Amino acid sequence: MRNPVLVKRYVEGLAGALNGEDEYARVRHELEAFASLLDGHGLLGTVLLRPFLATSKKAAIVAGVLEKQGASPKARRFLLLLVRHRRLGLLPEVVGRLPVHWRERQGVRSFEVKSVVPLKPRQRARLEEELRRIEGTSVFCDYGLDSSLVGGLLVKRGNLVYDVSLKGQLERLKSVIQER
Repeated sequence: MRNPVLVKRYVEGLAGALNGEDEYARVRHELEAFASLLDGHGLLGTVLLRPFLATSKKAAIVAGVLEKQGASPKARRFLLLLVRHRRLGLLPEVVGRLPVHWRERQGVRSFEVKSVVPLKPRQRARLEEELRRIEGTSVFCDYGLDSSLVGGLLVKRGNLVYDVSLKGQLERLKSVIQER
């Protein structure tokens, strides 16, 4: 992440400005579409992310693209804010963090779960039930694979890590042995 503090501020500001699930879904979709356009259209991304073009010209280009896309006023204002502050390069990270922050604002805790093999639905349900019990609120788990774990799970929420992987146990054992 380029600048996590800035990304967090923009994500918090955007999430705080959204009213309801429908508006969130629309703005998120529009921002994702614009980020994909920047990534997929080499010349546009190059022009808008380089410091050589005046901010006013970049804003005019972005406004024109957004008008053709029929973007909502909040998506338009947010993207133009990024352009004016020369932060358009943060857009992919903002788009990536927005769902997690939105869920947190709704009282749902988000976890990143890594395992060596895909978890079965019953295992997922049991893990989510236990996390709900620990957190005392609703949870959302984003599941992924990590072949370096050897076995077990790695569950993260922000800076909180539950490491019940074989790799983690071996590393803890190694540090205990090295201390002696």
